Amino acid sequence: MPLSLRSRRLWIIPLIAGGLAAAFVGGVWFEQKRAAARDEWSEARLLSQAIDSVRVNALDSLPSDELIRRAVAGMLRELHDPYAALLRGDGVQRYRGTLQGEVRGLGLSLRGQKDGASVVRVARGSPAHAAGLRAGDRILMVDSVPVRDGWGKQRDSTEDAPSSHVLTVWRAPMGDTSTVTVQRTTWHMSAVAEQGLLADSVGYVRVSTMTARSAAELEDAVESLVSRGAKSLVLDLRGNGGGLFEEGVKAAGLFLPRGAVVSSLAGRGGTEPQPHRAPTSRWPTMPLTVLVDAGTASAAEVTAAALRDYGRALLIGAPTYGKGVVQRVVTLSKELSLRLTTARWLTPNGEALVRREGTGAAARGGIEPDVLLDDAVRRDWSAAPPGWTAASSALVNRLADSLAMHALRESWAISPLAVLEARMRVSLAQMVPREVSDPIARTEWVTVGTRMAVLRVFEVEQADEQMLRYAVRSDAALRAGLDVLTPGVEVSHVVPALLPVTLPSVLGRRVIEVP
Repeated sequence: MPLSLRSRRLWIIPLIAGGLAAAFVGGVWFEQKRAAARDEWSEARLLSQAIDSVRVNALDSLPSDELIRRAVAGMLRELHDPYAALLRGDGVQRYRGTLQGEVRGLGLSLRGQKDGASVVRVARGSPAHAAGLRAGDRILMVDSVPVRDGWGKQRDSTEDAPSSHVLTVWRAPMGDTSTVTVQRTTWHMSAVAEQGLLADSVGYVRVSTMTARSAAELEDAVESLVSRGAKSLVLDLRGNGGGLFEEGVKAAGLFLPRGAVVSSLAGRGGTEPQPHRAPTSRWPTMPLTVLVDAGTASAAEVTAAALRDYGRALLIGAPTYGKGVVQRVVTLSKELSLRLTTARWLTPNGEALVRREGTGAAARGGIEPDVLLDDAVRRDWSAAPPGWTAASSALVNRLADSLAMHALRESWAISPLAVLEARMRVSLAQMVPREVSDPIARTEWVTVGTRMAVLRVFEVEQADEQMLRYAVRSDAALRAGLDVLTPGVEVSHVVPALLPVTLPSVLGRRVIEVP
């Protein structure tokens, strides 16, 4: 039935009213958007005007691009974010390259000597490794220039260094001299710095960083040890400053049930934390101890915290650093980028880490280990103790090196170790400087020199596993980690104890020094 005129009017009135209301609401919304845009533009104009005013009026002004850079840097400082930074030029590529484990250098660990630099370690896959350099080699000259102490630390990391070097190398133990050309290229440094068997069934892996592929490299190392009979593991994360959050999650996942929540990321604004789960599981029941110290940070703490919260590992050492946040890089232009903290990560128990303060038992923050040690730092036991004078350190270094070269030339056996130590100890007892008259000081001098000489022999022989086992005696954290996994096993069962120092001298003359 057709509607009457009056009925049509009754329908039109509400439609018109609704249209007017919608128009009013839309107008208000549009005006609010315009006002917000004007406010936003006003704030941007305020910053622009401030920079222009400084550039035009300041007595000691700077170019506009430098003023803008400093304005951004000042804004980052006001955030009080210790990890925020303004990255310029190739700084972004270097930062990302670091996270990928890509380094540019020769791949040498050096120890300064009187007339050269002794090679302590050659990184696998490095240019030095490809050129055939090995531990025990002594670099006498670089590009026809005599080496000075500290060359490795200063030259190997210089960005504008030459693309290649010609090294004059003295090779132990026979003293042959040759020249080696080493190309300086970018290469991937493995996150696994050391691995081996501490005992017949106890493996050891030291992971030095959490860069790209570090979890896969850890998996390969553990798989290799398991194939050799390892049934438990000491995982050394001391000095591991972290890297990629995802790698820390993957590394922990190797020892957790698949799908276990390793960590959660909490962003800004009170958003619900996003769980990150173990993607794979390889050894969810393998007995573990994890070594940590004040240098264990970031993604390495993710791994340690997860293994602790699930009761999978006993943590041994000192409180960790306490870096419970993650960063990402925001690109501003071709030349500028921002590194900003964008989220906080939580342990499986929901704990947020705070920065560690204090030292020893008084330290607060980070992850508290289950077994707290006064001295958990991993040291270079092939060097003289930190408290020694430069002259004493240089002398004991030179004599230990000389004795080690003699032992290698004379083919002294490195097994049994106790016999090698005893021979070196007796020899060094005849070389103690006259000024070291106190009996306790003389004993320490001989002990330090013996240890250094033995380690020199291991370096040249590339006896990495023997060197690792030898370190157990002097490394409190490593010794504790081994004891937890093999209760009742004495250190002497891993490294034989010293024989009594009553053997006759095996040299009969002072050791001839080598270059």
